[in-house]
Amino acid sequence: MAKEKKEKPESDERPSWGRHLDFIVTCIGNAVGLGNIWRFPHLAYVNGGGAFLIPYTISLFFMGIPLFCLELLIGQFTNVGPITIWEINILFKGLGYTTVTLAAIICIYYNLVVATSFYYLFASMQATLPWSTCGNDWNTCYCRTPEMNTTLGDPMMWYNATKLNCSGIEFNKTDIKLSSEEYYYRYVLEATDGIFDLGRVKWDLTLCNLLAWVIICACLIKGVKTMGKAVYFFALFPYVLMTVLLVRGVTLDGAKKGIDYYLTPDTSKLKEAKVWKAAAAQIFFSLSCCTGSLAAMSSYNKFNNNVLRDSIMVPIINCLTSFYAGFAIFSILGYMAETTGVAVENVTTDGQGLIFVAYPEALSQLPVPQLWSVFFFLMLICLGLGTQFPSVETVLTALQDEFAYFRRKNVAMLFRISVCIIGFLLGLPMTTQGGTYLQDLCDIFVGLPLLLVGFLEILVIVWIYGVKNFAEDVLLMVGGIKSSKYLFYGYFIWNWVFFAPVLILAIIVFECVQYEPITDEHYPDWAEALGWSIVAAVMVWTPLCSLKD
Repeated sequence: MAKEKKEKPESDERPSWGRHLDFIVTCIGNAVGLGNIWRFPHLAYVNGGGAFLIPYTISLFFMGIPLFCLELLIGQFTNVGPITIWEINILFKGLGYTTVTLAAIICIYYNLVVATSFYYLFASMQATLPWSTCGNDWNTCYCRTPEMNTTLGDPMMWYNATKLNCSGIEFNKTDIKLSSEEYYYRYVLEATDGIFDLGRVKWDLTLCNLLAWVIICACLIKGVKTMGKAVYFFALFPYVLMTVLLVRGVTLDGAKKGIDYYLTPDTSKLKEAKVWKAAAAQIFFSLSCCTGSLAAMSSYNKFNNNVLRDSIMVPIINCLTSFYAGFAIFSILGYMAETTGVAVENVTTDGQGLIFVAYPEALSQLPVPQLWSVFFFLMLICLGLGTQFPSVETVLTALQDEFAYFRRKNVAMLFRISVCIIGFLLGLPMTTQGGTYLQDLCDIFVGLPLLLVGFLEILVIVWIYGVKNFAEDVLLMVGGIKSSKYLFYGYFIWNWVFFAPVLILAIIVFECVQYEPITDEHYPDWAEALGWSIVAAVMVWTPLCSLKD
């Protein structure tokens, strides 16, 4: 790594964390986010429940923690953003642009989940929770609430009031829709039949998305100084509400059925490449590996900070949080299965549906449901923004470090506001009626770039820059701490040199061999091409910059 640092004008000096604890809490807030409540339970749900925990744990210790540490180390040592870092080998500088592009795409579609949480927060303040009843304009004959008969077609005394004629319809258990499910898909999203029909822009979701971006902009307007203070609330407060909701979840009828599904592994799933890819991608996604966020955050650290200790502590806290949150979501899925009379695996299959269908359904059964709903969606907002702050800061830091003009005092604030405005505008297609399909498309196709970037990072640092040179750099920072030296040589070196790259490469090859197109009734052939265009837009920077240089 380049050890010589250029002199910077005083006005352009790079800021640093006020306290080391600010960095730790920011990393926890960055890692512990909506992915723990939304993405992890969804992936476990669609990949065989307990079976998913096996590749997830393996991915954590042999890929996640080593990559997490690698990025923290290079950021702290170089003291520059995630683009400028890769000047250690000019041929791979495009890898910096790749990570920042990946971070930008994730920020844009991730913010829509935060926006939907704001939508539900405001809806929770009504006298009656709108998702707790049938008989509304958006409901169908298949709508049911827990107190209604779920097997007969004639107990719906409300259908006359809404001019909904349900006579002559044959009902099966699989046709039944919970009121919370119809509220989300038919009212909040007004979802179309597929990505081929985006429909109109939903002004209410658009305003919620704007609100989220305004808060992000306000908290990042002066960089890490303001962000370091904001993350304390956004990172720590959700744990209190998560515990309360877990206690409520395990007391619901059918909770044991859901938890058994969560913990019982279907080992046949381990033969499927998509399960291993999903586990590895979730580790990278949750820990924010391969997006430049970790390098950007650690670049504000003091040079001799014990980053090896931090890189063990934060990932374990994150993954234990995911595991902990899984009990809450699966206890509620068990309750939903009990209510509708279907198997747990057939309750719902949409990732966002887990937090905007399953949780609201359980919240509506609590005493004073409005209060608990406000707390729950406030928790989601805190988790989401806790991740968005460092993710957006990554893009800002990378561009400001790469282009000194954007660091000038009279330009920096306007630049940061402009980036947030661009992020909002790029998210507009996702606030349409068919926007949910665009979100899912992005979420599906960022998995492979995360793996490719992880492999390339290890290749450049460990094999091209050289493990010996890298070891000297690391020991220059933390070599005075005896326990860190043991940890470095006994765990990290072996993983960087062998286990992590071999496992990542094996998963990539495994996935290519067993790849199945996403095309179905919602996604035509051109949607598959669009998905691969996202992959190309992310990865093209690496070869492009290599050819340029």
